[in-house]
Amino acid sequence: MFKTFHYTIPSKQLPKAFEGFRIAHLSDLHGAVYGRHNERLLQQIACAKPHCVVMTGDMAGHAISSRLGLIDLCRRLCAHHPVYYIPGNHEQCLEADVYTALRADLVNAGAAVLENRWCSISRHGSSIKLYGLVLPMRYYRSRLENAIKKVRFSDKAMEKLLGAADPSCFNLLLSHDPLHFPAYRDWGADLTLSGHIHGGIIQIPGLGGLLSPDVTLFPRYDCGHFEENKKHMIVSRGLGNHFLFRVCDPAELAIITLSKAPA
Repeated sequence: MFKTFHYTIPSKQLPKAFEGFRIAHLSDLHGAVYGRHNERLLQQIACAKPHCVVMTGDMAGHAISSRLGLIDLCRRLCAHHPVYYIPGNHEQCLEADVYTALRADLVNAGAAVLENRWCSISRHGSSIKLYGLVLPMRYYRSRLENAIKKVRFSDKAMEKLLGAADPSCFNLLLSHDPLHFPAYRDWGADLTLSGHIHGGIIQIPGLGGLLSPDVTLFPRYDCGHFEENKKHMIVSRGLGNHFLFRVCDPAELAIITLSKAPA
């Protein structure tokens, strides 16, 4: 079973019209199913009454059943909420024709698939910008390997993929891998939503998550809320699993509430 975690994010950049705006954040489902047609997951999302639903990657993998389950879940969610989706490294590793078909099915189900592009979300005459970043696969290599090869994802590299952030509005970023939070915040993301780390698989009190998917011990951004330079990031523990067993690390449905911070 999963646990619902609630977060409140204050920001001076947020328009007053978005006070109390709620986001249901799903990540790393990996084909897991919560009841027939994911009814338990859908029920908890409905109880939160979100204004939109976002999916930050690794929602499906190589098994046909996982892709069909994701499409069914997406269709049911889209009947009640705007849904925004970005691929994670597992979707990027699918064969090109398989991913193309999955992408088309998600769009047909009603989801907005954001691949290095942005869209506006409007409310009561105001708007915020939602960006979807797709990281090139070379950035998913181990930290040691990338350090040796001097591969580093920077805000400048991010600008080449997404363009410049708009400093005049609240910028919400979806990016699967939280490791690059310094680049996201320096680029101009007021709030980043990520997953990928699975909470570190084993949560050790006082130390945090033990292991990341790139086999790095004690990843810096394992799960929960992080704030640096007045920029925020929520890292979901994910809803599924594809390696090892979770210990003191429940699967997560994240509900994020935006709040206008005092000037």
